[in-house]
Amino acid sequence: MGMSAARAVLAVRPRDVLHIAHTPEARREVADLLREAARLRLPYREVESEELGRIAGTLHHEGICLQVKPRLPVHITDLVRALGKGGFVVALDNVLNPHNIGALLRSAAYFGATGMLVGSDVERSLTPATVRIAEGGAEHVPVCFVSDMSDALDRLTSAGAEIVGADAHEGLPLAETHFAARSVLVLGSERSGLSSNVHKRCTKRVRIAGAGHIESLNVSVAAGIVMAHAASQQR
Repeated sequence: MGMSAARAVLAVRPRDVLHIAHTPEARREVADLLREAARLRLPYREVESEELGRIAGTLHHEGICLQVKPRLPVHITDLVRALGKGGFVVALDNVLNPHNIGALLRSAAYFGATGMLVGSDVERSLTPATVRIAEGGAEHVPVCFVSDMSDALDRLTSAGAEIVGADAHEGLPLAETHFAARSVLVLGSERSGLSSNVHKRCTKRVRIAGAGHIESLNVSVAAGIVMAHAASQQR
């Protein structure tokens, strides 16, 4: 799970924690976390690194793994309601790499995103790798999985949100872009960009100007730049 993700779960929804396992090497680093677990009467135990790897399903566990109840599913109506108070939602069109989604979630939490919308016909929840890479961001940004991104964007538009698509080749330079009080920032995959149905639903398109040596940015890097710009304006 990772240290940051574990601390975020204990801070946000401690009653959902079923069990904690950690390695001897991480004992000192997790001492405060275990004290909190003892206060809440949550079970925990020390295991060797090899066993923790089996429990976590990865060697990249940073010495700790929490067994946690699944999050309650987030519906598009939840995002519509949350966006009614202002802010921005990040929408991912065919961005399915767990590492990219994790990095995007980390940035979304840092910049105070209202929520995240993920278009997928397959996934319906965050993978353990995504949660670990998000460094706690998964506990602070509601994530809604939808099979029909176009319909979800239509519903957000009807609720008064402006749909802003990030495009590597067209649109207003980011520095000249004004973000509405309620915005949806849409990003597509690095290979194919925004799908045609999503592209035509964007009322505004923005691009990040570069030196021209490289065609495009990694989607998580591009998203971080756009989110920083939107957040600074909305604040």
